[in-house]
Amino acid sequence: MKLTIVQYAAVWCLSILISVTVYGQGLYWESTMTGSMMGGKERTSKSFYMPKMFKEVREGSDGTTIVRLDKQLMITVNNKDKTYSEMTFTELEATMKKAVGKMDEKMAEMEEKLKDMPEEQRKMVEQMMGNKMPGKGKDTKVEISATGEKKTISGYVCEEYLVKQDGKELMTLWTSKDVKAFDDMRKDLEEFKSRMAALNPMGGKGLAEGMKDLQGFPIQTQFGQGLTSTVTKIEKRSTPASEFEVPAGYKKVKSKMFDEMEKE
Repeated sequence: MKLTIVQYAAVWCLSILISVTVYGQGLYWESTMTGSMMGGKERTSKSFYMPKMFKEVREGSDGTTIVRLDKQLMITVNNKDKTYSEMTFTELEATMKKAVGKMDEKMAEMEEKLKDMPEEQRKMVEQMMGNKMPGKGKDTKVEISATGEKKTISGYVCEEYLVKQDGKELMTLWTSKDVKAFDDMRKDLEEFKSRMAALNPMGGKGLAEGMKDLQGFPIQTQFGQGLTSTVTKIEKRSTPASEFEVPAGYKKVKSKMFDEMEKE
């Protein structure tokens, strides 16, 4: 398992965890993602939500992601090749656990090598590695606090929240209480957030607990490493259940995540 795959999965799970914090009977929203990690490009996406069902369509990409809580299933669709792959939440959790185990093994090897480095160089490398060191990101403490700052984003009055993981700033959230769908189905989210957190190898459990105190719909999320996601449009919308199914005629293939695991 490549480290970049684990990091990507962590960011994806984190994004879903934040996105599903609130929704109504049916919700639709559009987002843009920008920043240095995007290589100067802007990625747009369209998200569809119905109770226990979520779909993200990434414009400019051939991929569509479908999450079915009712079936405990995540589906990845490749519209160009007309193929799809699916993994149960149990398979995803096992795969991510194995990936993190491999990552920890590599980091443990690195830690052994650090012992032979000059102290100044060793401290520099340890600082660069941060939460990637063995055992980091597990059972972490996540704190969310309002700063009192407010601004309007995409036409919504937003309040700023800082999210810290083990005392270090993880991300900044700008949320709005103007999204009236906020309280409609909040209780129905607990299982979803719990499962998404389990898939996040970078301390997702602590994040899920911390997110319970978040007030308002996340309009803008500023991650570390120069990555910002901004919701540009929101509307209540009932999406047909058929939109959360694999299109007819698509061929099932093995998940790329399984393929990456087997390459190791």
